[in-house]
Amino acid sequence: MADRFGDKAGKRPASRARGQSRARGSQQSERRSTSSRVSSQNNTTRSSNIRYSRRPDREPNYGMIIGSVVAAVILVGGLVFALRGGLGGSSDSSIEETTYAVEETLDPNSVHEDVYLDISSFAAGAQLLNINGMNQQQVKDAIKAQYTWNLVVNNTNPLLSEFSMPELSSGDSSSETAAEAGIQADNDGSEQTVEVENPYSSITIRPEASSFAVPDLIEVNLDEMIAQIFEDIKSKETQETEESSSENESESSTETESVVTADYALALPDFKSQINDYMSQLATVWKMNPKNGDITSYDRDTGEFVFGGSVDGYELNAETTAAKVMEAINNHNYSSQIDADGKTVSASLDSIKDKYKIIGSFTTKTTSNSIRNGNIKHAAAAINGTVLQPGEEFSFNQTVGQRTEEKGYGGAPAYNEGEVVTEVGGGVCQVSSTLYNAVFRAGLTTTYRRSHTFAPTYVTPGTDATVSWPGPDYKFVNDSDHAIGIRTWYSDQTMNAQIYGVRVLPEGVSWELVSEKAMDLPVPDPVIITEGTESEGSAGSEWQAYKIIHKADGTTEKVKDHYTHYSGHTPKKYSPEIAASIAAEQAAAAGLTAATDENGQAVVETPAGESGDSTESTEHEAVERPEDNSEPEEEDEPVHEAPSAPAPETSAETVHEYIEGPVPVLGDSLNEGLIEEGPVVGG
Repeated sequence: MADRFGDKAGKRPASRARGQSRARGSQQSERRSTSSRVSSQNNTTRSSNIRYSRRPDREPNYGMIIGSVVAAVILVGGLVFALRGGLGGSSDSSIEETTYAVEETLDPNSVHEDVYLDISSFAAGAQLLNINGMNQQQVKDAIKAQYTWNLVVNNTNPLLSEFSMPELSSGDSSSETAAEAGIQADNDGSEQTVEVENPYSSITIRPEASSFAVPDLIEVNLDEMIAQIFEDIKSKETQETEESSSENESESSTETESVVTADYALALPDFKSQINDYMSQLATVWKMNPKNGDITSYDRDTGEFVFGGSVDGYELNAETTAAKVMEAINNHNYSSQIDADGKTVSASLDSIKDKYKIIGSFTTKTTSNSIRNGNIKHAAAAINGTVLQPGEEFSFNQTVGQRTEEKGYGGAPAYNEGEVVTEVGGGVCQVSSTLYNAVFRAGLTTTYRRSHTFAPTYVTPGTDATVSWPGPDYKFVNDSDHAIGIRTWYSDQTMNAQIYGVRVLPEGVSWELVSEKAMDLPVPDPVIITEGTESEGSAGSEWQAYKIIHKADGTTEKVKDHYTHYSGHTPKKYSPEIAASIAAEQAAAAGLTAATDENGQAVVETPAGESGDSTESTEHEAVERPEDNSEPEEEDEPVHEAPSAPAPETSAETVHEYIEGPVPVLGDSLNEGLIEEGPVVGG
């Protein structure tokens, strides 16, 4: 307690130490004194009577004697009645009831005596604060009324108009999942999450771009200090009530007035470490990196990325700014406007435009389903032209938004709970999967990816990235030193993705993502159905993805990247009764006879005497139905172009074109390639 306030109770006059308890003791003493005086008077009366009765020289006055006796009886009876609280009460209960009524009006959480606080350290020249009758909240409010806190640090960045505040986390996750939204999504795939260092993850302050209001540090510490004072007062009251009543009476008889002194002196805590932390965080938030002519936006009319001019940066000096703030606090200047100390950081004057090129690209073939292709086209157009500054994270769902009919998306085959259904926006997973492969080849970091529940066909299993609204999502971060641009477009049953920026990987080094099947999983046990279509099901599989590092010296390195599990489709079979019924209907339509064999399987027989190519009983299966494919499409599986380098041992239908650097048909420069062969926007 000594570090927060000084206990000056030793200087308190002893007469104030007992407060309300002393008053109650005096009241009881007065009642005992009254009773004693009454008893004394009664005894005196009786003694007088005796004296009167013993005098022989005087003729007894019987009338007076009788009257005195009657008066004495009445007087004694009245006193007894009053002391016992009426006809059935007692004197003790009367006193207890009276005392209880007085105590009941007192707030047990308040101070019941004069206690003075010295708060001059909070506000220079403040008078002693008497907290008699106050609870802890009232004491806090009274102290806060003695000072005004409005300490503000101003951002002195001369190029404040060029500064954009970073996105600071709110501390809670507000992103809604598909389950929370009541939506069934493809959520059973393997999940891949990468934590990337976020310079703002430990930021707790929430400044504005131009100023920072320093929190009231006095108020933050008041609750603890006041609680300690109240605990100390309560402890002393308990000790005082244990003193004898005789001591209380003797002290009350000698009560005198004395000079009022502070019982407790409140001192300001050392705010230096807290202020240093605030200013260190402020320096991180207000830091503005110089802009060296990076791309800043995308012009959809011309199909070009727009390059900005060179802009100087700014850095705040946390140490000297903290010293300014502490000086104001120590001088009780809690409403000061303090200009932060900082300096500008010069931008490079060298042209960086020539360093920008396509640093990662990937293409996949789509189907002939026009609605699905339309969905792919809309999603690609929503992403096309996105610019990410260094450290900024891309989110597919935040960029594309919810896929709705109002935005032009149509119903196309998609997976829902393992079933092929028609879903608005079906097919957009091909956009996210194509982008994922381009991001990987650019050397950027994917921060969140989930594979499909079932193996896809438009990319090699293990290299896909499923998306749904509101989740799962696909995310990656621009962990390069310069802004990057994203180009995505659909054209002629081809989905294209390119990352445009300054090279991230060392010169002569490239990355490739390949995936190899690790094992086949058994076909799940069939389920019995009474309606719908039968299916044979399919086996599941597990895949190991590798990062292939092509080095400048011509060597390669194969590094494990992630492992993916895909479920198999569950077979669907009719119950024997339903199978027999269907077989009978088909046999009747063909003029055949339906029956069942010893295994309960439906068979049909040719009627006796009927000629034909088949004269013996033959087993007849239900009408053949295609088994579930790994991709929810009605069309034939897409065929991809042959790779330029040997591909891992995978299914033949999942071969992709690998492009390192600019696509040959697009040219090497931004204007030649990105404009002439740009995507169809809108539509």
